[in-house]
Amino acid sequence: MMNIKRLIRKVEQLLFSLKNKGMPYRFHQVPSLRRRFILAGSILIGAIALTTMQLVSGYSQKLADISYDRLLRSAILQMDENIISINNKVSIDIPWSAFATLAQASDDRIFYRVESSRNGFITGNKNLITQPPVPSELGKIQFYNQDFSNEEIRVAWLERATTEGNSQETVRIVLGQTRLAREDMSADISIKTTRIIMFIALVAIVLMAVVSHLVLRPLRRITEQLEARKPGDLTPLKIKTPKETEQLKVSINHFMDRLQTNLAQLENFTSESAHQLRTPLASLKALAENARDETTPQKQKRDLNNIVHQCEKLSQTVTMLLNQAVVSHRLQTQNLVPIDLVKLVHQACMEQAVTALQQGVRLSFDSKVTKAMVLADAFSLQQMLNNLIDNAIRYSDTKQGPQQVDICLTTGTQIGQVNSQAQHVMLSVIDYGYGIAEQEKVRVFERFYRGHYEISGSGVGLAMVKDIADRHQAQIRVKDTQPKGATIEVTFPLRTSLSAKYGK
Repeated sequence: MMNIKRLIRKVEQLLFSLKNKGMPYRFHQVPSLRRRFILAGSILIGAIALTTMQLVSGYSQKLADISYDRLLRSAILQMDENIISINNKVSIDIPWSAFATLAQASDDRIFYRVESSRNGFITGNKNLITQPPVPSELGKIQFYNQDFSNEEIRVAWLERATTEGNSQETVRIVLGQTRLAREDMSADISIKTTRIIMFIALVAIVLMAVVSHLVLRPLRRITEQLEARKPGDLTPLKIKTPKETEQLKVSINHFMDRLQTNLAQLENFTSESAHQLRTPLASLKALAENARDETTPQKQKRDLNNIVHQCEKLSQTVTMLLNQAVVSHRLQTQNLVPIDLVKLVHQACMEQAVTALQQGVRLSFDSKVTKAMVLADAFSLQQMLNNLIDNAIRYSDTKQGPQQVDICLTTGTQIGQVNSQAQHVMLSVIDYGYGIAEQEKVRVFERFYRGHYEISGSGVGLAMVKDIADRHQAQIRVKDTQPKGATIEVTFPLRTSLSAKYGK
């Protein structure tokens, strides 16, 4: 099998070389499945045919030897029957029938030699000196091949004992025949058999080509349906396919469904982003026109400050949209790896502590565990934490004085239950600000939705948080903080529970 694979590769390399040399040969750079199947099958059938012809060739020689050895046996037995011993002298009267039997092979020549252990050479060809390859047994005929007079002959050897009175001796008969008739018979059998084998091999190759065409028809039907579709048609394939190609159809439909979902999300994101950018751009244009038309430096400075403030808001919106695009891409392409959530939350709190203090908010981090390993994408999780903490800071009521935002980590088998054999870890971001109305809790995770338009923001942060939570199989919910404010809880499955569930 390995030799066949090597031969297929060599044939493909040869075809590539013919193409590179500019020879008139039509060849696809990547061989089709049907062509490769036919090529491999043809090579396999050819190898089987060659092996069969070699076996037939050897068998035909054995068959020819068996057939003509019967004639030699009959002739040597007739010669043996005519050996007589008179007065301790062996003689033989070779019957004509013995040579008549061998005359059926008209083109072959015959050699013989008769000798005894006592008298030595009796009659025949003195140069026919031979010895069987194995020790002879008295009364048993041996057949073997030997070179004689520059050609190969078939030899029949017979040695038997003769008894006269009290004396005993052995008589040896050697009968040889050239192999012309045997070779002709073997060649005739081989040629006829080879023709039959080649015919069967050609029929098998043709049938294999027809069968491969029928077997690959479902794939062509899938290809034809996909090629006949319009560029935007991503509806599932509904053709009937055999069991062997059913999974391929299901995989294609699943891929098109994901692609359709991604395109729909991209279309919605693009249209919503354009809408969100159009408003601040129009505001910038109006402010710039007002600044241009103002006549006093004080009013122009006021309008320019408004333009700078509007540019900062626009920059925040663009940055948030870019982060949303990066996170969406990573959630679809990056594999989740084990990450210590405690360490990541602590790092996020440290990074935003100074900014929070500048806005009159103090961050407090409290973890009930020292380590909580979750399967996550570090960048996406960092964006989630930044958005949750930033959202809590911005919606804190600093007009009433310094505020505090609490970030807590607890573990448990269920949400809110602390346990040493925990399966989940819950992140809580608690603020004591304006809070979220009950009717708005179901909408806060919608993209570009904002409950308080007087507070700066893009409306993208919590939507991004929801997408990241879904990708990490986390549950997210919004609660009221007592006496006022809002609490957002995100519950992650620990790595140990994921391993038990998915066998990782």
